[in-house]
Amino acid sequence: MSEMALRDPRRGVVLVGVLWTIAFLSALAMATATSFRGFAGVLAIDRDRVQADALFTAGLEASADLLSKYGERPLAPVETRLALSTGAVRAQLGDELGKIDINKAPVEVFASLFAEVGVPNGADVARAIVLWRDGEIKSFEERAASEPEKPMSIKTGEPAIAAARSGRPKDARRFEQVFTNVGQLAQIPGMLPDHVLMIAPYTTVFGDETVNASTAAPEILRALPEMNETRIERLLDARRSSPVDPARIEQILGPAGRFVKPKTNSVARVELTVTLADGYRTAAEAIIVVSPNGRQPYRVLAFKQSPTPVAYGGNF
Repeated sequence: MSEMALRDPRRGVVLVGVLWTIAFLSALAMATATSFRGFAGVLAIDRDRVQADALFTAGLEASADLLSKYGERPLAPVETRLALSTGAVRAQLGDELGKIDINKAPVEVFASLFAEVGVPNGADVARAIVLWRDGEIKSFEERAASEPEKPMSIKTGEPAIAAARSGRPKDARRFEQVFTNVGQLAQIPGMLPDHVLMIAPYTTVFGDETVNASTAAPEILRALPEMNETRIERLLDARRSSPVDPARIEQILGPAGRFVKPKTNSVARVELTVTLADGYRTAAEAIIVVSPNGRQPYRVLAFKQSPTPVAYGGNF
């Protein structure tokens, strides 16, 4: 072989081309495999979400059925579980009427609640909330005395006759909410986010003007005006033995009974925890009420799912 042939720069070009082609195809195969793995992961997440939604619905159905079986009996904290082929759901129910409704509570209740949990300047903050909500500040007795005579329009502050002339129902105020969730109290001057967190376990926007004497927890009873441990213990003892009627409540609680009344219906807070067969786990909260005479057997007043699924931590 001549010296010129050995030095020919074109020698090996084909081999280099083949090697580059193999490298390119290998990279393409790796990219394709990665894409398919990512696509499969997306499909798995979507599948988990669909299955979790189905279990949430099943949990709400089971909760509504359980709530309807209570009838007029007080809803004590209760739990139910449901297992399907795709996973399981746990539902814990509690009565929202056993809490303080921030849309309806009088100023005395707010002041007593803030004193109980340690909110600074609680009396001033209580007045600010009621003034923001109602446009005026009235005590429990003043509200009870004035409302039957001249219910007020929440928008105009005029007597109900003005609301009637505008086409609004006479009792429209009962169905209006200034606050749609407890967190909105943070907009009140003097009410810090930490204070909202402090009172959150005691409060709701799905309650009534008075706290349900048949279901209120001891810590909520302690937060009410003119309440003491003796009265609370007597009420709890009476609840264990039989349903408590209003006259018995007044006898047990004395003046504190103005803020606590027995109720025969319930608005349930449902805490749902879903665990799928593959370990995916998520949670949600809902507020439901049974409507036996309505078109639907129950209504969901609010629903909030946990924004981030949590890792499976064990059996229910």
